[in-house]
Amino acid sequence: MSNPNCKICGCDRTRVYHNQGRRKLYRCTACHIVFADPLPTHEEKAEIERLAYQGDLLPEVAEFFANCHHDFTEDAVIHGFRKGMRWIGQHRPPGSLLDVGPGTGIFLYLAAEAGWQPFGIDICEESAQKADQEFGLSVDVGEFETHDYALGSFDCITMLDVLEHMLDPLAAIARAHELLAPGGVLYIAVPNQHCLLTVIFDRYIRMHGPWRHYFMDRLYVDPHVFFFNPEALSAALQRAGFEIVGLRAGNVYLGRYRLPLWMRVPLEIVLKAGSFLGMSAKILIIARKPG
Repeated sequence: MSNPNCKICGCDRTRVYHNQGRRKLYRCTACHIVFADPLPTHEEKAEIERLAYQGDLLPEVAEFFANCHHDFTEDAVIHGFRKGMRWIGQHRPPGSLLDVGPGTGIFLYLAAEAGWQPFGIDICEESAQKADQEFGLSVDVGEFETHDYALGSFDCITMLDVLEHMLDPLAAIARAHELLAPGGVLYIAVPNQHCLLTVIFDRYIRMHGPWRHYFMDRLYVDPHVFFFNPEALSAALQRAGFEIVGLRAGNVYLGRYRLPLWMRVPLEIVLKAGSFLGMSAKILIIARKPG
């Protein structure tokens, strides 16, 4: 049986990158995107996201949402959200903002603080309930790509650590283009497949090092089905009709992860080294709909 075509650029030259047993990860030789195959069904995906939100999939990330409630304290994650809001404001004055996959609603709350009219949509009903409980936000439950929002009705759409979860990222990007008003902006944050940490662990896994399956399952977690690099993400946005107006690097704040000291310290060193070398853990991008 032949390998699947790349689901981002359409190239028919893909190869098996890793085999997780339950699924294979393929790498496109043209755009270098890594993607999972087979993809889960919509029903399976909703259950995976529910378990991930509850912290049942990976114990070390179970506490990530602990500081995303109404009594949050200012940490590096909150600071990053505020910095992102200021960056958006440089390209579009406050108006209507739709956050796709808002989690507890913390980013929408900060957006409202900054003068935006907040809207949200999530496939996880528990997430929508939590946004209401914590911040009094009304979040729609359903698929972003098919929900009946009016065309051109938003000034900004945000997808923060969401696009890598989506079964069809190109459809999501195209839908965002439809829903944005002329001059509206799309703000995306995704993990960077070309970050130094991933490059090191990928090499280790391919060398069949001890505990390689443990590291593989934490590098390529089940909720993530696409693994982007800056060039491929930029190209996908441009093909959808967007103009790239800003591209930045971001990093992961390990303070929210339940990690032993022996693991935390070397990870911090590698993440900082990656930032220095231009191989940071996150891609942050703002794209504008012309008009």
